[in-house]
Amino acid sequence: MKHSVSVTCCALLVSSISLSYAAEVPSGTVLAEKQELVRHIKDEPASLDPAKAVGLPEIQVIRDLFEGLVNQNEKGEIVPGVATQWKSNDNRIWTFTLRDNAKWADGTPVTAQDFVYSWQRLVDPKTLSPFAWFAALAGINNAQAIIDGKATPEPAWRYRS
Repeated sequence: MKHSVSVTCCALLVSSISLSYAAEVPSGTVLAEKQELVRHIKDEPASLDPAKAVGLPEIQVIRDLFEGLVNQNEKGEIVPGVATQWKSNDNRIWTFTLRDNAKWADGTPVTAQDFVYSWQRLVDPKTLSPFAWFAALAGINNAQAIIDGKATPEPAWRYRS
């Protein structure tokens, strides 16, 4: 049960907090010249930094702007986002396969390093993220030591795109 809760917490954190997100436009779709989204939000968002956003206004805008590794469907089930699939043999080390066509707004491809940076930034004490503890709770390797300033994140170059 502990692993199940950790995996669920990790998946939810990835889907709602990750800094690395991309949108997929279906092939053949013609976009309007001016891209505009009109949304009624009761209060002004305090931050659009996914590592620092805590309120509903922030989360509403962030979910409109970004897509995480995974998402939740209307039933609350974890479904693919930027990751088309994921697997783990031991519930400790996970491998995510990213969509080939995932791109940032400027056309730059989304890479594994983008997600690694996001997680490293989340637990970096300099970020002051109110959600840093969540990474430790989810059992992410060295998260608590990094949060406590006793370790530094591994270099992002160790992760394959």
